[in-house]
Amino acid sequence: MPNPADEIKHSLIEPAQIKENSNAVDTAKSPDKSSPTVIAYYFHRTMRCPTCLAIETNAARVIEEGFSKQIGDGSLMWIPFNLDDPGGEDFEKEFDVSASTLVLSKQGNKNHTEYKKPGKVWDFIGNPVKFDEYVQTEVKEFLNE
Repeated sequence: MPNPADEIKHSLIEPAQIKENSNAVDTAKSPDKSSPTVIAYYFHRTMRCPTCLAIETNAARVIEEGFSKQIGDGSLMWIPFNLDDPGGEDFEKEFDVSASTLVLSKQGNKNHTEYKKPGKVWDFIGNPVKFDEYVQTEVKEFLNE
């Protein structure tokens, strides 16, 4: 049976579609269905520098490898999103972003209930160990683990 998080994770979708599809995520095989889903977004523009690409690649690796159980049960989703695509303006306003930014967001009842922008990814991109530890810690804290 396909995992709804995988379907959303591999698509470039509009903000409204994420909210519409959130029911599928909320009813996934999660140990506590009342918990909000955490979405790890990586917002970017069409034109990107090597550092922006490296942050996305490394954040995706840390999240997909280190949190495969949470991705599998629907409590965590990884969604890269191009702010130049349709719906990007909505995300820019909602999360106060305009350029490449990692955002962790809790989503409950089809709305983002809180979010955090772990900005130190820029500081640690040159140090793979610190980068990995930082992203893991930020995601764990947001998942309340």
